[in-house]
Amino acid sequence: MPFNRLNHAILGEIRPRFKLHSSLAPDQVATIIINAKDEDPTVVGHESNGLCMLKIPMQDRHYWSPELTVRIEERADGNHGSYLSCLVGPQQSVWAMFAFIYGAIAMIAVFGGMYGLTQIELGKPSWMVWLFPIGLILLPSIYTLSKIGQKKGRNQMLHLISFLYHSFQNAGGNVERTD
Repeated sequence: MPFNRLNHAILGEIRPRFKLHSSLAPDQVATIIINAKDEDPTVVGHESNGLCMLKIPMQDRHYWSPELTVRIEERADGNHGSYLSCLVGPQQSVWAMFAFIYGAIAMIAVFGGMYGLTQIELGKPSWMVWLFPIGLILLPSIYTLSKIGQKKGRNQMLHLISFLYHSFQNAGGNVERTD
């Protein structure tokens, strides 16, 4: 499977992205994916306005279960066919929580550290100067936690990607990677 190639251009990628090309029209692509989803009990999801969301069924889902978002667009160069922009990542609530945690730690570390340094410059003792180094330790720790979660959901991620490729093979359509 071409998705498993190591891409060293994006170091530390948490939400892998890839693009596919199909010679079919966007509405045919969406129909193939939805029909395959209806036949396969290991994948659930929906399609709306050229955006397909594929997930693992609720009984098999855990906190780190991934989602596959497929955006289907008509080719802009005038040729027949469509592009599929695929994004694999954690559930939206998990992604939002990690984004909030990153932002909160960064803000507390920077502003708290600046306040602590200002207090020290004024000759007053301040424990808040320690917020900056603590933040520098917490940010990589949170990143490591997200990578551990990504590994836990790896098999489900590969299943969703494999489902996407096999849905086209079983329907007699073609799809190939463009990046």
